[in-house]
Parts: sequence; structure tokens; C-alpha cells
Amino acid sequence: MLLIHQLLEQPSLLAYFIGADNYAWLQFRSGERRLLAKPLVYFEKRLPTFIRIHKTALINPTCIATVKQPPRPKMAGSVRLVDGTELPVSRRRWKEVIQLLQSQGNAIDSVKSSVSTRSNLAQEQVTPLLVQVIMKGDTLLLAEQCLRQLDVPFTLQSSIAGAELASALLLRPTGKWPKLIIIDSRMNRADSIVTVQTLKGHGRLRAIPVIYLIPPSENMMQAYQLDANSVVVVPDDPSSLVRILNKIVDYWLKIVQLVD
Repeated sequence: MLLIHQLLEQPSLLAYFIGADNYAWLQFRSGERRLLAKPLVYFEKRLPTFIRIHKTALINPTCIATVKQPPRPKMAGSVRLVDGTELPVSRRRWKEVIQLLQSQGNAIDSVKSSVSTRSNLAQEQVTPLLVQVIMKGDTLLLAEQCLRQLDVPFTLQSSIAGAELASALLLRPTGKWPKLIIIDSRMNRADSIVTVQTLKGHGRLRAIPVIYLIPPSENMMQAYQLDANSVVVVPDDPSSLVRILNKIVDYWLKIVQLVD
């Protein structure tokens, strides 16, 4: 079980906190829930990007799907999160919360519109790199976090199985093939081996770099024998995983010249 300081090192995995006197319930984006022996203010001070929307609630703004204005003056508004959870925004905090969300580009239609416009302009100038990952849960969230930190335009596509990936890619024009494929074999080793085998067994698809993630207990030779470009041992703790993912995406997306 991760310690509190380890949890706070990876805020992208956290959805929101609900205070309960000197304790706080932590809701993970994965759906897990944990009771922590710290008051809400403790987490508010250590997570500056999170927003205190109510005396009992601290949320990750990236988890907000929509904002609902107060139905009448002197009434509370609310936010709906991507998992469907609806949390109240206290009347006294409403203006501050809206300003913070606007400054971060979250949850409000007018803000989304301006962000989308800027994004479209950027995409007209630079074609985003398409990255395909076979992963899920926390690993997927951390991989997306690492890609965003690179400040390189990208599009991330994910699935939880890859055995049919080669067939799906062959139905697309080559210009829409991914520049990099990352496979987390810890989910399903048999599916992962088949995925590498089919990708590297095809004359054209084999040019796409495939990064193969394995647990410490697995032998890396089989994936190398199937021509995986890199086989990387990944630990279970998020901080070490992030360090490794950062090195992988930095090397393959910024240092290596990928095939056009």
C-alpha cells in the first residue's frame, strides 16, 4: 500500500478528496477509495493544482466534465466529474472556483471553445505524433501525463488488448499509423506476445517501434526474439514507473528520428 507522500507525487491518479473531521476519503480515478488519517487542509496545501470547491471537497480539475450554475441566487452550484459523480460548489466559493477553472482551461463551455480553437491552430501548423498504447488504469494515466510533459504535439490512442491491432492498422492509410507503440505485457502476457509477433511479422508494420513493458519476474528474451525494439522492466510503484515512462517517451519522441 502506498504511503501518503507517495500518493501525492502522482496527482494525475487522484480524482477528489472528501473531508470528514480529521480524516479524508481519497477517491482514485481508477475507482479505488481509501480513508486517510489527515484533514482536508493537509492535502489542499500539498496539491496546489487541486481546487477546494466546498469545505468538505477538494477536487482534481482535470476530472471535471461539466459545471452547473446555481439555480437561484444564494444557492450552491455543482460540478459533475467524468465518472458521473456530482459534487456541490459552495455559494461563497462559486466565483473563486469559476475563476480558477477558467485560468486552467477546464469545464466551462466558453473556456473549452477557446482552448479548442488554440489546439486546432496548433494542429494546422504541426501534425501531432500518434502514439498507440496497450495499457489501462493507472499506467495509462501516467503514460498520458508523461506525454503531456514533453510539450510535443501528440494524439494518444489506447486499448486493453492488441491481438487485432495489426489487422486494424492495415485498414488505415499509412499516414495514420502510430509513430510509436507501447505494450504493457503485465495486463495479458499471451495477448502481448501475439501483438508483437503480428506487428513485427508484417513487412511494413515492423518498421513501427514497439516498446514492451514487463514485470521484474518476466524473462525479456522472448520479446527481443520477436524483434521488440525495447524491452523495459517496470516496477509496481508509480514514482519509479513515471521515471521510466519519462525516459521512454523522451527518447523515442524527441531524440530518435521516427519514420514518416
